Amino acid sequence: MRSDVLNKNSNAYDGKSRAEKIFEWDYISCCPPIVSNTGVSADGVMAEGDKYAMLFPGANGQLYPAACCNIGVAAATTNWPTVVGTVPSVDTSGTAAGLSFHMDNGNADNTGIEMVLGGSQFGSNSNKFIAGTHSGSIDVTWGNEDYSDYDCMVIGFRKVQEFAPGHGDILAAASGDPIYTDFVAFGVQSADDVQIASDLNDSGSSAVYTDSTQATAASGNHRFRIELASSGAVTYSHIGAAVMRQGVLAAPSTTASFTFDSGDILVPYLFIQGINQDSDVWLKSLDIARSPSIDGHSVA
Repeated sequence: MRSDVLNKNSNAYDGKSRAEKIFEWDYISCCPPIVSNTGVSADGVMAEGDKYAMLFPGANGQLYPAACCNIGVAAATTNWPTVVGTVPSVDTSGTAAGLSFHMDNGNADNTGIEMVLGGSQFGSNSNKFIAGTHSGSIDVTWGNEDYSDYDCMVIGFRKVQEFAPGHGDILAAASGDPIYTDFVAFGVQSADDVQIASDLNDSGSSAVYTDSTQATAASGNHRFRIELASSGAVTYSHIGAAVMRQGVLAAPSTTASFTFDSGDILVPYLFIQGINQDSDVWLKSLDIARSPSIDGHSVA
């Protein structure tokens, strides 16, 4: 991970800091996650905004928590997150396997999930980033059988606050008030389109939506990465049709500048929302790093 405090040529280098893993999971070397049924009725139905939790076992037995929010109404037909497909020993771009976030997309429009990764949506030592202090990154590899069936599939950082289920609708439309007061999101926003969205200090309808002018492939792997500098500045890179965690990442053809205010307390998040098509999206790998570590939280 690139980080000012790790760069010996930077004035910020402290001679001892190193990256702390907040999240490190993939569908091959790690066990499937544990999904709680908290808030789920006996028939498996959940209302929009209902919350539950997941635990992701790491390759060395560690556990990474995720706070989850249901998007749309989850009927009894919902396919809750689970690893599906034939898991290989080595990933390929066309491997149709991974942690499925199909949810209820085969039966209803605008259903999905938001996950705050590594801890609570209100932040804790395990997952918060303080702009102006911490640097870090979020790196995800998706597999998908048809990217046109999902109009919101993003990773990002957002200021700590309660979940806002309507956030995905705004990202998909690339217009309007995204509800979260301070955030940056990168990934698939509107079917097939690689886009960036951001807002600073609750500007509402003045939020910025940037089309990279690039598109995802019809299917297969696509990798997205966001990096947060210790200044609060954010940069983006991605690659398609590569093995998970591999390939040469590059900045989008059209990008956007964005810097969080110093002192903003941020959490890493993931948002997925479909368009009522019976196709699958698979999480293949997810890695989040932060530097320096926060007192009281061990360094991996």
